[in-house]
Amino acid sequence: MQKNKDEELADLLARCAMGDQRALKQLYDKTSPFLNGVAYRILRSDDLSNEVLQEAFVQIWQNAGSYREHLAKPLTWMTSIVRYRALDLLQSEKRHRNREDYEQEEKVLSNLESNQAPESDYAHAQLQQQLHECLGKMNDNVRQSIELAYLKGYSREEIAEHFGTKVNTVKSWLHRGSERLKECLSNKIQTV
Repeated sequence: MQKNKDEELADLLARCAMGDQRALKQLYDKTSPFLNGVAYRILRSDDLSNEVLQEAFVQIWQNAGSYREHLAKPLTWMTSIVRYRALDLLQSEKRHRNREDYEQEEKVLSNLESNQAPESDYAHAQLQQQLHECLGKMNDNVRQSIELAYLKGYSREEIAEHFGTKVNTVKSWLHRGSERLKECLSNKIQTV
């Protein structure tokens, strides 16, 4: 019988706590696309999100023994490490940005701080269904770009290479797709 995902990740964390480097590689392979997406949504930079991801996995490796299964799911625990690392980096980068960027960062930070508690499984499933429906309404290139960037953690350059197009085209698809997702999801939330 196959272990469920949480048990598998908890087992990998336990093996990491014992110094098993193969377990760390497996943990990285299974979770890095999602965790990189978390960092990217906060930082909006491939380079910075990759930097945060690497630092977070060093911290996960060093602190795997402190993970407590009864307090949080493994992915929630790892996500919080990535989130706090990204927020720390975002704070330190503020002095290098202009006023408009600063206001956008404040908005991201306040949204994250007001949504610290994990959502219920039902609400998460409902959101997944709504997201799937909204993505289904997009043309293939835009939909696939959104999925590759935000669900699988691909960089803009990797997506451009995948489609054989320019990075600016991919940025345009992602911007257009994000706007359509925002509009579609807000319409669905209003009807619930």
